Amino acid sequence: MRKKLKATNWAVFIAALCIAAPAHAQNPPPTPEPRELIYCADQMTHEERETYRAKMSAARTAEEKNMLREAHRQTMQERARQSGNSESCEPQRLRQREGWKR
Repeated sequence: MRKKLKATNWAVFIAALCIAAPAHAQNPPPTPEPRELIYCADQMTHEERETYRAKMSAARTAEEKNMLREAHRQTMQERARQSGNSESCEPQRLRQREGWKR
């Protein structure tokens, strides 16, 4: 009786797998958008970064996103100028290269 029960369980499992597999293949899970590196993120608070990300995800077109990026870039450059550190917003790997100029 026990062997018969095991065989029945396997049959049910395989049948369920055969039914679910085609449905899953037709509707693949959405792939998340790669996370963008935020300009001057090391000079921002966690809340500022989350606000920036929320604004970027709310933007509908590439043009709106580009406008947000540019406005953010100008704001962060102004913040860097006020703090007296004009190169702090460039990624560290770029700041360390010899002769690199923006």
